[in-house]
Parts: sequence; structure tokens; C-alpha cells
Amino acid sequence: MDTTRFPGHGFGTFWHGTVLSALEQACLASFASRGYDVTLFSFENISNVPDGIRVDDASTIVSRDLESRFLYNGKPDLGHFSDIFRYRMNAMRDLVWIDLDVLLISDSIPFQNHEILPLEDESGVNGAIFYTDDTTLLKRLTDETMQRIGKNLKWGETGPLLLTRLLPGKENRPRLSRQDMFYPISHSDIYKVLLPEFRDECSEKCMNAITVHLFNNILVRLGYWKDVAPPMGSFLYEHLAACNALGYFAATYPEDVMRHVIENFRFRLNGKALGIKSIIKEVIPSVGRTYRTYYPKQV
Repeated sequence: MDTTRFPGHGFGTFWHGTVLSALEQACLASFASRGYDVTLFSFENISNVPDGIRVDDASTIVSRDLESRFLYNGKPDLGHFSDIFRYRMNAMRDLVWIDLDVLLISDSIPFQNHEILPLEDESGVNGAIFYTDDTTLLKRLTDETMQRIGKNLKWGETGPLLLTRLLPGKENRPRLSRQDMFYPISHSDIYKVLLPEFRDECSEKCMNAITVHLFNNILVRLGYWKDVAPPMGSFLYEHLAACNALGYFAATYPEDVMRHVIENFRFRLNGKALGIKSIIKEVIPSVGRTYRTYYPKQV
């Protein structure tokens, strides 16, 4: 194995808290089990770090008070905090950043670029896996992120939106990593990695992929319990097995339960897509008709 095939001198990430879920353990193990150096930074002691993962003090990268100084919906937001952490970690330690929902699925896809700046889609860059040796870009990312301390931020303002804004135009296009290499499955389709009937479709999409971003925010909204493995025969189950990570999970979802969870999520999502005004327009007349049916006007 060529452990120098990626830029930087290993991988790094951050965890807030003292316990990792099984899925986060598995994502870390997908790199470590293939021989890559991975450093997990934290301000606290974590009780269940997988074997082969280095642990380091996050305060060597940033001051802990920054955890509470990036705001989203008026509250401290770890997502925006992780943006300043990844930029500084990249600059100070020369490590490739990985979110803890990034799973390494291939060790054989050729990649010799000196940067990892992946397209999530045709119009946007995402930093779930990120590395650059461009000190000017890192300084701009760091400076603009720090300027937003204490402000109420939009989603992605210091991450994907900032990266996309600073890397526009045809001149930067050759620097960007292909979508199918690091983000082969879109956020809207990520539920498919959990169901056996989509295994072949996911495999085809991942033919040229090094990693899959599992979109933790979608899994949380879906109601997926991350200490339970996906059903046997699913794309994700098979790749967890390939990196010997199934042992982190307490149990395995039955197919019918997983399918029911996903169907409920998609139903809720479609309901929200209607918009509250549309729902009210439909519901109120319907209730009125029902009431008039059972309680006709007295004359």
C-alpha cells in the first residue's frame, strides 16, 4: 500500500464529546484499517477511540472558547466551529481533514493531486474531505471565518458557501476534485446506501469513488440510530464489513424496519415540501367538509 498517495502527512478530524457512535468509529476505522495515519482531536477524553487512531489535544489547534462563538439560529454551532478547526489544522499540521461521516471505500483508485477540493455537485465545493497547500487560500479561509465570530450565520457560510465563493471561475476548475471521486452519492439519495435493493445502483455510482460522504445531518433527520448497522446486503453494510467495522455496532437493522424508517422520512420530507400555506389550504376546507357532513346545519 502506498500511504503517500494522498497529499499531506495523514488525516485529521475533530470530535466534541466523550463517546463516539458506532458509525463514527467505523468511518475512522475505514482509514486506519487500510494503514493510514488518522489523528482525532478533542478537548475531552474519548472513551471508545478505535485501535490505530492517534488522539491529540484540540487546544493545540484552536482555543476552546471558539466552540461557543460561531452562531447558527442564534446558538453555538459546532459545524461552523469545525470549519475554522479544519483550516487551521490543515495549515499547522499538514493533515487532510475528514468529517466523521466520511467512509473510505477504496484504496486503489488513482489520485495524485496535491489538493483535495471536491465538488459536491456541479456548482458547489464541499469540505467534508479537504486539503490544500495553497497558503494564500488557507489564510483567506481562516480570516473570513474568524471575521464571522459572534454573527448569526447562514448554513454553510464558513464552509461550502465560502469555499465555493473563493474558488470560482474556469481558472480554478482544474484544481477541483471530481464529484464521483469523493461525493458519488448525493445527499438526496444517501438513504439508498441503507437498503439492499439499491446496492447495485450505489455500487455503480461508486465505481470511481475513493470515499462516500454519509451526510450525518440527513441520517439524523431520517432517525437512523448510528449504533445499529444497516441491513445485511445493503451497500453500506458490505463496505463496513470490508473494513472489519461491523463489530462496533450493537445490532443490525432488519430490512423491513429500515425501509419503514426511510419511508416515514420521505413522507415527512414530501409533506414539508408542500409548504405550510399549501397544507393549510388543503386541510382547513377538508376539515370543514367533514364537519358539515357529520354535523349538518340545523334549519
